[in-house]
Amino acid sequence: MLVVLSLSGCKEREEVEVVHAPGTAGYFYNKGLESTDFQEKLNLYSQGLEAVQSVKDTNLVVLLDAKVYALHRLNRYEETLPLIDSLIKVAELQEDTYFQAKALHRKYSTYSFLSRPEDAFEFAFLSRQLTLKMGDTAGAGRRSLDMANTQFSLGDYAGSQESATEALKYLNIDTDRKYAGSAHNVLGLLYNEQHLHEEALKEFRNALKFAESRTDSLSYLHNIALVYKNQGKYGSAMKIMKDLVKAEEPSDYSKTRYRDNYAYMRWLQNPNARMDKELLAMVEERKKNNDLEGLLSNYSHLSDYYSKPEPAKAKQFALAYMETAKEIGNPNAEADAIKKLLSLSNSPDKEQYLKRYLFLNDSLKDANLKTRYRFAKIKFDEERKQQQIALLEAENTTMSLKAEKFKTGTTISSLSALLVLITAAALLYTVRQKSKRERIKQVYLTESRISKRIHDEIANDIYNVMSTLEPAGHTPIVDKLEKIYLRTRDISRENSEIDTKENYLQSLLSLLGSTSPVHTRLIIRGAEDINWDKLKNEKKIVLYRVLQEMMINMKKHSRATLVALVFSSDKNRLIVKYSDNGIGTDLPGLQSGNGIKNLQNRLKTVNGNIIFDTEGKGLKAEISLSTSA
Repeated sequence: MLVVLSLSGCKEREEVEVVHAPGTAGYFYNKGLESTDFQEKLNLYSQGLEAVQSVKDTNLVVLLDAKVYALHRLNRYEETLPLIDSLIKVAELQEDTYFQAKALHRKYSTYSFLSRPEDAFEFAFLSRQLTLKMGDTAGAGRRSLDMANTQFSLGDYAGSQESATEALKYLNIDTDRKYAGSAHNVLGLLYNEQHLHEEALKEFRNALKFAESRTDSLSYLHNIALVYKNQGKYGSAMKIMKDLVKAEEPSDYSKTRYRDNYAYMRWLQNPNARMDKELLAMVEERKKNNDLEGLLSNYSHLSDYYSKPEPAKAKQFALAYMETAKEIGNPNAEADAIKKLLSLSNSPDKEQYLKRYLFLNDSLKDANLKTRYRFAKIKFDEERKQQQIALLEAENTTMSLKAEKFKTGTTISSLSALLVLITAAALLYTVRQKSKRERIKQVYLTESRISKRIHDEIANDIYNVMSTLEPAGHTPIVDKLEKIYLRTRDISRENSEIDTKENYLQSLLSLLGSTSPVHTRLIIRGAEDINWDKLKNEKKIVLYRVLQEMMINMKKHSRATLVALVFSSDKNRLIVKYSDNGIGTDLPGLQSGNGIKNLQNRLKTVNGNIIFDTEGKGLKAEISLSTSA
């Protein structure tokens, strides 16, 4: 019996508890799940692995993964590497992509704990590629976030920004709020490191919107306070820090961090304030917790604090800062400590520190460059591997076709007949396409002509009647005529001539903005990235009218306060994703309206398509049409 069943259509596996006979692999696995002691779990999973009869038994991958998880929880990371390699091989043998991706993620976690970030990045990337292949975009978003964190720790800020942005693209904002918050937080840290303070504040505030726990909120608020500190806005920073140091939710590690930064900021705000007791107390606190990373911050702050009144003490703490950085292998911190020592030392020592600083600076630049090359090579190798696989598949297909041709012995006359049929079909297709384009053009010209007549004749006549009646004081009649006049103007604008040349995008954006109500926020992404010159005029017209109809329907019925339109291209197709947060509707109700039928009919004329999603809040739709002829 299987312990884990893969349900079709689901991106995540669903664990199903079943009854197993004592002594079987499934029996030990279920016993392990029931236990709360990780050492006992480990023993049970090991017994389960001994009970597996075949490498094709699906319990094997489940037990291998469970044993790796138990070892991780016991901090026995080194022992998991051979187990993970076995899990990868068995998952490949069983053609189980889910556990292949999971095993690669386990390897990322192992290398992260073992402080091997370059290796960690490689396996986060490979795991993301597999999750994308499975169609699990949420999983791909989380792995992209793993990549971003790893790249940030190694100083690859450009790569980290790219990965964090990809994470936000893949994540489902409604179901992956915690990860979305983390992605915005990484972007904030990146901007702060590059002294782009306003951008950093924007990202940290975005992260705060997605915080799902008080602890996360406090962490993001702390980052905002640090940005204010870097800007010299100590009042704003202190206002946040006062609340943080009083909070009960954070861990001991975070509490110490908040108190240390709070004391340091109070001194920055008032250089005459005596903060030595608080700063020294945080050193003892972190020594007690063996928090060497935290001590770096303490020693840096104390060196700054004593730099003017007691330079000798400042130098002692700068030395402690440098030695601690060496101990944990943090060259960036060591370089920062040496910069402090250079300003606190006399000439003989300065020369020694300067040599070390220059060496570290060059080493950091080389390491950063190598890291970027390594990351780029990992991506390149994977892409080349996929290309080779595709090439082999194409070659196999070609060989199969040749073999089939040899077996069937197709005659020249058959090929000639087939060629004639293909030529005739191509000519027929061309004629039909030309006819179809001509029909679209005629519809468009008719619409434009009617629009002009409505504007020039009917609307102007109504306006003249209104002007005649106004002096007579017939206010109700004038009001009704004004409404009719405005409706005719709206109809005229909706069917007016469209610029399909170089100003098409500008016209389209102007349309979308003008049809959006004042109270509705409109977000448009990706429109500038589309090669509009590649799109035929008739398709530009259809897309323009379809989006116009969508916006008009939204304005009339949805009561939405937020509308998003995302333009993208995939191979030879243009895709526009529409979503709003309005009142929504059901599918039968949506399809019963004439407006929706009209836009569906328009899209059919250019082999386009629209898919509506009425599940959840608001309305979502995906419009697609071919960019080829």
